[in-house]
Amino acid sequence: MAETWEDITWEEETPLKEWVVEYIALVSGEKIHHLSILYGENHQDVQRSLLHELRRTYHDSDRIDVTVLRMEETVMETDALHFEGYFIP
Repeated sequence: MAETWEDITWEEETPLKEWVVEYIALVSGEKIHHLSILYGENHQDVQRSLLHELRRTYHDSDRIDVTVLRMEETVMETDALHFEGYFIP
């Protein structure tokens, strides 16, 4: 007998947290300001994601000096009162 949509059990996975990371990369004497959205469960995961991003972005560079200016978890605050009367679906 075929399973129906209601018969399928979905395993609940907690989604990774979203983080805003602002940093300056010094590559070959040039300062480059970055603002990225990275995902991870904690600071260590986000640092690992940042390292992967740097390796992808600057794969030809031997040395990259990075100064992290901000690393914070994004918080979703929705207040419908702010949009009352201004948003028409």
